[in-house]
Amino acid sequence: MKLSHKIGSMLVPHTKQTVHMGVGCVFAPQPVIDSEHSIRFQGELSSHGLVFTQIQNPPGSLILLRDPRALEVRVQQVGPGVGSVVVIAPQPWATLGEFLDEVQTVFSAYGATWSGQQMQVLQRECTVRQLYGVTEDHAFKFLWEQRLRATEDELRAFGRPVLGGGLRFVIPPSDPHADEANIQVRIESFLPDPSKLLVEVQMQWSVMQIMDELDPGPILGEADRFLSEEAVRFITGGQL
Repeated sequence: MKLSHKIGSMLVPHTKQTVHMGVGCVFAPQPVIDSEHSIRFQGELSSHGLVFTQIQNPPGSLILLRDPRALEVRVQQVGPGVGSVVVIAPQPWATLGEFLDEVQTVFSAYGATWSGQQMQVLQRECTVRQLYGVTEDHAFKFLWEQRLRATEDELRAFGRPVLGGGLRFVIPPSDPHADEANIQVRIESFLPDPSKLLVEVQMQWSVMQIMDELDPGPILGEADRFLSEEAVRFITGGQL
């Protein structure tokens, strides 16, 4: 890859494409995972239009897979007295709003299946990955030369051409007792298509809360907001 300085190269926000979304909660009490609950859970999902093409039952887990419009739902026993629900859309078939609608259906179906339990939510987390185009022909050129203001000569220390790369940040809560997310941000060139910039945020909240039902909306909304605001502001150096 040959780097060449180009004045005015920049991120192109309207090219944003969401390519992965995931959300999950870890809580007590632990769900009973047996055939009765599995059938009831699938019935609740089906009654709201969510039908899955594969069902897997490894010990302590119920895994539902859908294809096409890939969706993965996991109900798991993750430790003594502790369970989790995770929903993942691993391919770019939906908007964040469409994904959230299906996640809310899954979480509501969980509450209807394993009913009568007030949950101690120990951890909430979500991951969102997005692709952006840049006006450079290679996203690493943009990151290296425009955002980091570095030169091609500095890369010669490696002794071989650099295919791509990027940045990773870990941002802890401002107060360990505050209900703020621990944030990990990854910004790097997308190797399958080097003209794209991959931006990923992982958020994890670890302050215990008592909840009657699981609500994924606020954490997915915060991840989307963070990507659109703080992450884009950093990538562009505040130039948009």
